[in-house]
Amino acid sequence: MNTNDLFLLDILNIKKEDVESLQTVNIDGHVSINLTLKRRDVSCPICNSSHVLSKGFYSKKVLLPNSYLSTPHSVNLKVRRFTCPSCRHSFSDNPFLTPSNHSLSFDLIQKIIDLLKNSSLTFTDVARLLDVSVNTVIRVFDKYCHLPVYSLPEVLCMDEVYTKVSDFDSKYSCILYDFYKGSIIDVLPSRKKNYLHMYFQKKSKKELNQVKFVCIDMYKPYKQISQAYFKKVLICVDSFHVIKHLNEDLSKIRIRVMKSYPTDSIEYYLLKKFRFLLLDRTINLDNKGKYNKRLKRYINYRQLLELILSINEDLKVGYYLKEMYIHFNANSTYEEAKKNYQNVVDAFVAANIEEFVEFTNILFTWREEIINSFIHYKGRRINNSVAEGINSQVSKIIYNSKGIRNHKRRSKRIMFAINKDGFIR
Repeated sequence: MNTNDLFLLDILNIKKEDVESLQTVNIDGHVSINLTLKRRDVSCPICNSSHVLSKGFYSKKVLLPNSYLSTPHSVNLKVRRFTCPSCRHSFSDNPFLTPSNHSLSFDLIQKIIDLLKNSSLTFTDVARLLDVSVNTVIRVFDKYCHLPVYSLPEVLCMDEVYTKVSDFDSKYSCILYDFYKGSIIDVLPSRKKNYLHMYFQKKSKKELNQVKFVCIDMYKPYKQISQAYFKKVLICVDSFHVIKHLNEDLSKIRIRVMKSYPTDSIEYYLLKKFRFLLLDRTINLDNKGKYNKRLKRYINYRQLLELILSINEDLKVGYYLKEMYIHFNANSTYEEAKKNYQNVVDAFVAANIEEFVEFTNILFTWREEIINSFIHYKGRRINNSVAEGINSQVSKIIYNSKGIRNHKRRSKRIMFAINKDGFIR
């Protein structure tokens, strides 16, 4: 045997001394291995008799992962057949190179499962890499990949992701996250209240009672479900979603003011070209000034922002209200938030800006949940940052696969790729 033959046997987990014959045939770059193993002592699986007679062979094709080998390889394994004179039962020797009634080697199955941990690879990508069919990859994933059962955590985050197509009557899947572990607890096919009721009704009281905080966006069914099933819980609204609504309302003010000016005006130019200065707080406003041909002078971002705010009083007030809330959100403790929250609400009411009516209503409606979001538990402020970070990977899986209609498969694929703690069985 040469080095390649020994390497092949190592992949198949076969000892050299167990081989009766090994023949290699190369046809147009495809290497076919004809392999016969030595006869082993076997017993009849029915009557357990050790006196069995040979009944010839049958050929079994074993597929190998081509990532290990420079050229495509397949193994034609000659499997011995036996017959038992005592009970007349016929059976085959099992060399344990593949699962029963399967042509894929154990190593190829493991390779398929390992590649599917990569959220950027689709079933088609894995099939192309390993030179097998897409249906083979899907069958292996469905049959051999299993996930542990996760219990509800102390801090539960609830969010949703758009799923394009689904075998459920819902465009959004609800995803449950463990805030501290940064892992997915479950992927539900629908975020509708009726389905959420059905899901949490199956949970034991002990498991429900171990949840201390629930962090949600401002989707009312999440709040209603949390109040119904988590009796000892504090509900928190994710601060990111609150500020997102605030920024959207400020953008509406900008658009309203911008449309009141001619498209060739300086005001329209400033509000269109430099709109990012109203929302992006990461920009260095005191940068070195650059020459602006339209304004015919050197000017930096802070001066541009001052020009923008001088265009309209509502825009100026709206911008400073936005900055006030962001400072309040970033720097307040829980006690300070309870004390100063009403002052924040009063400031928005007093401004009497039409576009801020929605945000003001949010401050009234979600008062308790917004204040709860300032609580620090085990050294961390509770929010949905873990969900927002993982959602991008989840959306990537769904987008790359052009939508996985089968919810059970989609759920398992998402959790396996994100959590990476599934197992083969």
